[in-house]
Amino acid sequence: MGCVGGFAAHTPPAPQVIEMVLILEVLLTAKLILVTGVTGYIGELLIPRLLEKGYRVRCLARNPAKIPYHPWLEKVEIVQGNVIQPGSLPDAMQGVAVAYYLIHSMSSGEGYARRDILAARNFARAAESAGVEQIIYLGGLADPDKDIARHMRSRIETGNALRTTSVPVTEFRAGLVIGPGSISFEMIRFLTEQLPILVAPRSVISRNQPVATQNVLDYLLSALDTPACRGKVIEIAGPEVYTYAGIMLTYARLRGLKRRFLTLPFIPLGFMAFWVGKMTPVPASIAKPLIDGMRSDSILREDIARQIFPNIQPIGYIQAVQHSLEQLKPEYLEPFWNEGGKPAIQLKHKGFLIDHRQIQIKAPSEAVYHIVTSLGGENGWLYADWLWRLRGWLDRLAGGPGLRGRPQVREAIVGNMIDFYRVEEINPGHKIRLYSELKAPGDGWMEWQVKPVDGGSLLSQTAYFAPKGLAGFLYWYLLGPIHRLVFGGLIRSIAWKAENEEMGQGFATD
Repeated sequence: MGCVGGFAAHTPPAPQVIEMVLILEVLLTAKLILVTGVTGYIGELLIPRLLEKGYRVRCLARNPAKIPYHPWLEKVEIVQGNVIQPGSLPDAMQGVAVAYYLIHSMSSGEGYARRDILAARNFARAAESAGVEQIIYLGGLADPDKDIARHMRSRIETGNALRTTSVPVTEFRAGLVIGPGSISFEMIRFLTEQLPILVAPRSVISRNQPVATQNVLDYLLSALDTPACRGKVIEIAGPEVYTYAGIMLTYARLRGLKRRFLTLPFIPLGFMAFWVGKMTPVPASIAKPLIDGMRSDSILREDIARQIFPNIQPIGYIQAVQHSLEQLKPEYLEPFWNEGGKPAIQLKHKGFLIDHRQIQIKAPSEAVYHIVTSLGGENGWLYADWLWRLRGWLDRLAGGPGLRGRPQVREAIVGNMIDFYRVEEINPGHKIRLYSELKAPGDGWMEWQVKPVDGGSLLSQTAYFAPKGLAGFLYWYLLGPIHRLVFGGLIRSIAWKAENEEMGQGFATD
């Protein structure tokens, strides 16, 4: 017995135990990083990169329930707080080593500059009281000694407000940020795609030094372990200087679009913002200060970023645009609209025009998935099948593939054809995405996702269209009434068929 007991005492711990101990040790020793602006473009991209590097992440949000779904949500701590209300900040700052300040108030209307300064001072004081080691802030690139737009002045004064305490601040100043989802890039993308003649004020001759999203993230992450950047204002940019007109014309050339500029001496700022709000995903309230910011140069004055961060190689504008265009595919999107609960929604997002619908079905998810993967071919499309046939006939007439003879036997396997669709992605029992090979001025996809819920299943149906040029937008908008009729009818027909088949099975069993 003694031998057995002695042997047991010296038996090495199981691998699972060792792994748990190592994970616990990492969690206890890893720095805690606070991120604000988590619903913004840079914030939502920064968080998964922090997690990849082994940091613990805490997110500050005014309304945590409004944070869109992201795969990283379950891996971070979310604390409710409002930088305008200093009493809500101490709990968020507790135990934080470094805090990212990625907040602006442009969308709040008049008085946003005053609110920005108040919020920054509250944040800095709370950080000082909690013993935070560093604040990292992303501001705007402009010369403060010149006459600059109110929006750009506000970004610089926000940095000054953050420096009113003893906490070292690393302030990065950036101009146009180029990447899918950036409001700057989406404004450029949607306007250039839709307007053969780009009418603009003379401010389009102002100069900007655009920076790739990847480089912005590189600098923000590197600031965590680069002591030399603390207490510094660091201007970051790509290697080339463009006029705003050049930025848009270069985008057009990369997309194979012919565009011309017509400059006018004066166009009312509110008028321009209104049309940007209508034509792009950028709301007019945000477009107005952004357009106003175009009247001054946004270029490097001193390049200390290369000295402090020699390992970061700035990406050129053309390369940044090309990389963004390569991501013009649904797999690069995080479908936050799936969590909204709305039965139908149409939106513009990252170069896409999207029609999303969802419906609860009183049938098992397996049965719904089987019906979805049986659409097309000899089974038809359950709703207005004659319109699907007509579209295929018109496509064949235009030299496209048409319905490919509507095969009687086919399986939902990646690469297989279903009428004029090619199966692009499958997650068995859960998801299928089809790519349209119809001749059209853009790329189209249809996607279905089904998941079990109490009382049955939830079916999501999403149509994606990435338009190319004005023709692509006209194609989508002119067919809008038909799309809404067909897409709405299709998802309801899938639900009806699943529920009736389920009822039929129930009666047969009884």
